[in-house]
Formats: sequence, C-alpha cells, structure tokens
Amino acid sequence: MAIVRNIQNNHLYRYLGGNRYRNIMTGVEGEIGEDVAQKIFKINLELTEVCENFPNVEKLIHTLKLKMDKDENSDARTS
Repeated sequence: MAIVRNIQNNHLYRYLGGNRYRNIMTGVEGEIGEDVAQKIFKINLELTEVCENFPNVEKLIHTLKLKMDKDENSDARTS
C-alpha cells in the first residue's frame, strides 16, 4: 500500500486500504474519510517504492520520528 504525506503537518502515513491510515511516526491508526484524505494527503511514489523494497525504512522513520520537509525547490525530503 502507498505512503502518503499529510500536507498540513508533513507527517508520513501508510495507507492501509478502506480509508484506514497509520501515522508512521506515531503508530496511531485510524479511519479518514475519502473527501478529507483527498484534501490533505499526497502520495509519495518514491518513498512507497523504497518502503516496499526495504521494510525497515518504516521502522527507521518511526524510531527516529522523521517527517517530510520541503526544500527551496518544493521537493519533499525526510528530516
């Protein structure tokens, strides 16, 4: 399933299917309506691929409490 970024706080979430998401940093899981999800989440294809190929990356994000940053070119990166 996809990794998405909350555009309001730059936290990363794992989409679990059926409107369910898990905050990778905090581990909190819940249901978010489709209309709200479309407004606040952006899919991060690159990070999704990395996490699918290297599952320990999600554990690293959780352990180090990483979230996304924006650089001057508007490309997201972890910090």
